Amino acid sequence: MRRVVAIVLCILLTAPVFTQAQNAPVKNSFQEVTSHLDPGGNLYVYLSTEEWVNGLAGQISQLRDFVNAVPSTSTDDKQNSARLFDLLARLVKQSGVEQISGFGMSSIALEKGLYRSKWMLHHNRGNESGFLWSAFGKQPHALAGLDLLPANTAFAWFSDLDLSILWAIVNNEIVQSGIVGAQQTLRDFRAQFLAMTGGDLDQSVASIGNECGLVVTLDESSAVNPRLRGAAGQMPDIGFMLVCKVKNDTVFGLVDSALKANQFVIRTDRSDLRMRTIAPPSSAGPVQQRISIARSGDYLFIASTDALIEAAVAVKAGRKAGLKSTDEFKKISQGMPEQGNAFTFRSQRIPQMIAGLQSQVLPSDPATNNQAQRQMLANLFGTPTTAGTYQVTANTPEGWFSVGNSGQNPASTLFLLPTMAAALITGATAIPSLLRSRQAANEAAAVANLRTIATAQVTHLSSRSNYGDMRALIQTGLLDSRFLSTISGYEFVVTVSGRRYTATATPTSPDSGRYGYSVTTDGVVRYSSVPSQAPAGQTGSPVR
Repeated sequence: MRRVVAIVLCILLTAPVFTQAQNAPVKNSFQEVTSHLDPGGNLYVYLSTEEWVNGLAGQISQLRDFVNAVPSTSTDDKQNSARLFDLLARLVKQSGVEQISGFGMSSIALEKGLYRSKWMLHHNRGNESGFLWSAFGKQPHALAGLDLLPANTAFAWFSDLDLSILWAIVNNEIVQSGIVGAQQTLRDFRAQFLAMTGGDLDQSVASIGNECGLVVTLDESSAVNPRLRGAAGQMPDIGFMLVCKVKNDTVFGLVDSALKANQFVIRTDRSDLRMRTIAPPSSAGPVQQRISIARSGDYLFIASTDALIEAAVAVKAGRKAGLKSTDEFKKISQGMPEQGNAFTFRSQRIPQMIAGLQSQVLPSDPATNNQAQRQMLANLFGTPTTAGTYQVTANTPEGWFSVGNSGQNPASTLFLLPTMAAALITGATAIPSLLRSRQAANEAAAVANLRTIATAQVTHLSSRSNYGDMRALIQTGLLDSRFLSTISGYEFVVTVSGRRYTATATPTSPDSGRYGYSVTTDGVVRYSSVPSQAPAGQTGSPVR
């Protein structure tokens, strides 16, 4: 009885202590994070992460011990898993992830159709030792990458990036990991780089500066046919460009040396630009390829065309108006910081292009008229009238802080994520069906076009006593000139030999069509005589 009383007294005496401990407020970074956000909008989020990430490296080590405790695990497997978990723990320690104290996000409408969004990845002042806080820029600065963007830029991403820091960490951790084969893989990679380029991998990485960017342009003035169905199968010419600051000529010199024996290389050497362009035969498609690499000032350029590099250099020199001079950028950049460590720009022309493609791909398919799908695409990419997006991110004494203007409501995009996940799963099964539908439509069009050619040959024979090749049939008005180019993903060729002709329809790619077809003087359309371009067992058989 006395023991029971003693236990009860202990509980009663210590209860206030437990109550006080449970009710004591836990300090977090709420005030520090939210002081950078905009209240009163349609999105306001704060998440304290200190309890999640504090001691994360130690938690990984505990997980290692748990995995190694699984029965029937071989000694080698335990050693390799332990080394892998140790590697992850060291990377977490070096990254600075454990120093994150909170995350916040807000969104507020500036005017109709224009939203200001902010987010903050916070750490306490002075607590910034990991590469998360150093490899992507330390001090905000003028956004020089904006001065390289042509006026037709549709997407641009530029960021500070210290590859030397990241490459040193990779090398050091692979050496320390002790993982079987890891060091040999790294040595093999260095040897392959040396064999392909003739240069040292470490020196090449060290020559890269502290800024890299990606640029995508859309040129409506030179629209191309992307081999889509319908008469309006046109889309802007797409250009791609990778830009990096460099410290010297190491990378450009390696490429220049490798291209010296290539007869298709066009060499440009001016005071403001050295460029090497590989000019293959003209290519049809949404991306016109004249792969080019160039060095101008402190920048190294790799682009899909030399014209894109020339435009960037001209904008930088002030000889040509760039993105900053456009009405779209002036509107979307109002009130935005002029300094940072990274920026992202997306033009409203991207949703305009997507809307155009949507109307061209399977125009008669009921799925394209589904309002729910259209709304999801609008939430994700915006509508053709939606303003673009411009975001600037900076490394501050309290962590990464980002400010952006956008025509899209960030709240709609954020809450669309679960729907997007479901859509991706559904799309994984739906895309093959859509592809087969497109292939079937292209195949039916190819067969119909071959029958048109056969009819034209009969008319040509009756009026001129011989069969005609493609140009002859077009010149006499029996076929229109579109047969000289790709039609619904197929290319058509007519060959004449004496009193016989053969017309073939060949898909430009496996996505365009599964089978090839031909027709001769008997007027019967048959599957291709090439086994890989005909159904199994039906090579050369009539199409029914």
